[in-house]
Amino acid sequence: MSELRLSYPACAIAGKTRLTAEDVGILREHVFEAGLTSSQDAMILLAINSSCSEKCPEWHHYFLETMTDFIVHHLDPQGAMDERNADWLIAMISTRGVINSPIELDLLFHVIDISSRIPDSLSVFALEQVRLAVIDEVGAWAGMRGSRQHGLQASDVMRIARVMSAIARSRGNHLTARERRMLDKIGVLTDLPAHDATVA
Repeated sequence: MSELRLSYPACAIAGKTRLTAEDVGILREHVFEAGLTSSQDAMILLAINSSCSEKCPEWHHYFLETMTDFIVHHLDPQGAMDERNADWLIAMISTRGVINSPIELDLLFHVIDISSRIPDSLSVFALEQVRLAVIDEVGAWAGMRGSRQHGLQASDVMRIARVMSAIARSRGNHLTARERRMLDKIGVLTDLPAHDATVA
């Protein structure tokens, strides 16, 4: 995104230290009045999110809803995620496989929540963010979960449950081998025999 060239007024907003409700209104009504219509638009919004260190409360909702609408409902297959779109999203919001921004972590899980189908590359990536926080204390979720105690906490289980719900919508009640391995790494399946590794 360092080579992305922003036009006015997006460039002026990206150059600010703090995003205000007025800035959100300008983006909504003048820059992206039709929503995001291309990957370039999405990259501009990601660039603004990354460049402004302070953000008004309105930004969180606008960013999540606008990005998710583009990723899930504008890109093909509409309403679902495929491998190509999952790979693009992962590349946009992570560095060496780790999401460090809380709002971008929220974006990942919001996409997972509303997609009718996700590939296992996306479910495994989301579960990996939980594993990184629980085991290695790395990434955005490590700072958001509110506990440095060893083992799974209620907030971790809630994140995992959101992924499992998406898996159930996507492929019924069976985990892929990659999903099972990631759940094993987190410790979710430690005490379950192999034939019980299904999604309710």
